[in-house]
Amino acid sequence: MKKINILFVIFAMTMLLFSSCDEEYDVKIEIDTVEDGMHLTPSVEELTLSQDLMDETAITFSWDQAQERINNGQIKYYFKLGLPGFTTATDTIPIEEGVFEYSITHFDLNTLLYGLGINFGSTAEIVAEVIASSNGDFFVKPEISTTKVLVTTFEIEPVNLYLVGSANPNGSEISHGIKLTEIIEGKDIGNKYQWEGNLQIGTFKFVNSLVEDKGSWSMGASSTELVQNSTNSSSDMEFTVTKSGLYSIILNKNDKEIIFGYKGFSHVWAVGTGIGVAWNMPSSTEFSWDPRNPSIFTLECTMQGNNDFKLPYNDQSAGWGCPFLRPIVANANIWEDNRIQATPAGYGDDLKWWVTEEQSGPAIVTIDALNETITLEKR
Repeated sequence: MKKINILFVIFAMTMLLFSSCDEEYDVKIEIDTVEDGMHLTPSVEELTLSQDLMDETAITFSWDQAQERINNGQIKYYFKLGLPGFTTATDTIPIEEGVFEYSITHFDLNTLLYGLGINFGSTAEIVAEVIASSNGDFFVKPEISTTKVLVTTFEIEPVNLYLVGSANPNGSEISHGIKLTEIIEGKDIGNKYQWEGNLQIGTFKFVNSLVEDKGSWSMGASSTELVQNSTNSSSDMEFTVTKSGLYSIILNKNDKEIIFGYKGFSHVWAVGTGIGVAWNMPSSTEFSWDPRNPSIFTLECTMQGNNDFKLPYNDQSAGWGCPFLRPIVANANIWEDNRIQATPAGYGDDLKWWVTEEQSGPAIVTIDALNETITLEKR
């Protein structure tokens, strides 16, 4: 009799508990996941990534369809890559419905692994995981399948380009070519270059190698157009330099475009109350410069009448003894005499521009390095 009473009490309490839950809570039943039936498999178990194949598929991970879930939920697949134990991993990647594989190119995998902390040019084991989950009538743990792959990443190798020709102050021989700086942006390798340095009067083009004939890049129909040549031909039309000094070059092989021009000065600053800057050296007020218009330096400022100014250039380390851009005559009025001269460090005559009352106020001062002029435009 006592055993019957005890069982009855337990049953009554259980029913009361479920009755209470139904009124106040949405009860979810959790079911353990099934064993791995997807069998995630890589197309290769070991691979070496290559820059030469960067746009080609490096590896494909494929899997079987997940087992049906008992919670009436639609199965969705997610993929991720990481280091063993997933101490570092990508975010889960949603997989399109009806797709049971994930592919990645040499370049993208190389970049992804670097983001996970694997150095370029090193070998590491990575783990791939596919997750099949479903949201239905109640929660069911996802079905998961994992695999491992041994991957060797590549270091991005620059694609060298050299300036050669009689305009090269080091000599016209190809062996004396000047290497340009390659601009690598993501997959954009061996395409964009820039350079700044001194050239002398003469001509120039670009070659792909200093030691063997791998072709050249020369002038096309205009001085802004590049043409690719299969060999280093002596008949290539070259770009012309008519004034020696500091030049800027930017080029884009894909667009067949080059912008080069006389820059003259690496930096130009302003100093003096006439141009709205304190008489302090070194000056922190620098003219703006655009590599697409290399001869031009500009400064937006507020001119102050009945005051003067001068322009330090290239190097301010010598303070007041540094080189300055100056007028040709003392107290020059820009609107009457727009000539400039680049005086060296320690120059004797302290020539400066004089700002009139009429020139006071907001203005744009422009230096044209090629034509050696200065202009003042009121705003």
